[in-house]
Amino acid sequence: MKTTHHTRPLRPIGLLCFLSVALCLLPAGALRAQLGGATGTQFENQLVTLVDKTYPIVLEAPYPFVEVSRILTDDFARRRADCLASTTPSRLLAWYIPKLSLRNQLLEKNDRYRSLQVQILKEWEPVRYTSADLKKIQNDEIPRGLPVIGERDVDTAFNVLNLADFEKTAGGYKVLGAANLGADSFTLCFARSIEGRDQLGGRAIEASVTCVSYVLINQKILLLNVSGIALNADELGNVMRLTREWIDLLRKANIVK
Repeated sequence: MKTTHHTRPLRPIGLLCFLSVALCLLPAGALRAQLGGATGTQFENQLVTLVDKTYPIVLEAPYPFVEVSRILTDDFARRRADCLASTTPSRLLAWYIPKLSLRNQLLEKNDRYRSLQVQILKEWEPVRYTSADLKKIQNDEIPRGLPVIGERDVDTAFNVLNLADFEKTAGGYKVLGAANLGADSFTLCFARSIEGRDQLGGRAIEASVTCVSYVLINQKILLLNVSGIALNADELGNVMRLTREWIDLLRKANIVK
């Protein structure tokens, strides 16, 4: 099979361009033959997506997250529309929330919940990438001088940053640092605030931490978005651990060496 790579220079896409959508999910068994047989590991909640109708990618999320695009259909549709309306359009391939949070959402409770999204930029879909390509994107996307945060550094990171205004004003956004959480990947961590809205008409500001990872899987660069429920060091550490576990799980599910 002839392998083609991009023929134009890579360009930065901006730190906010991490959402995407358009569902192409199949039961994992439907494409098992194309994946070269069993992975050697039993996964609880597998899906398979076709990015460019050439290389199937197995999608899986850490326990206790479950894929909810076909359950919370209205919420998923809004997320998908937001992704496609972005200045850099993208596809949302899968959306996961914890099992307990799903039950609470179906009961229309107002609980905040952690969320995982798998996305891909539309312009990246037909292109096959290498580790060298990912490194070039990393150099473009990470601002010069941005600190590298380890999972043991989260307390220090929060002590030196002034994030007091994030819980007072919606629309806040601040890059906290970069992280190395898995092979053939890089991660950006940031704080953000949005206007919340509950079933009783409340509009409290919701501030939280999020990690966005660029991960090379089967010659495609996926964007993994892990969103937390609070703005503090403990939640940043939790989101980083979830991200590391997710990257490792996807690499094992896709037999990445």
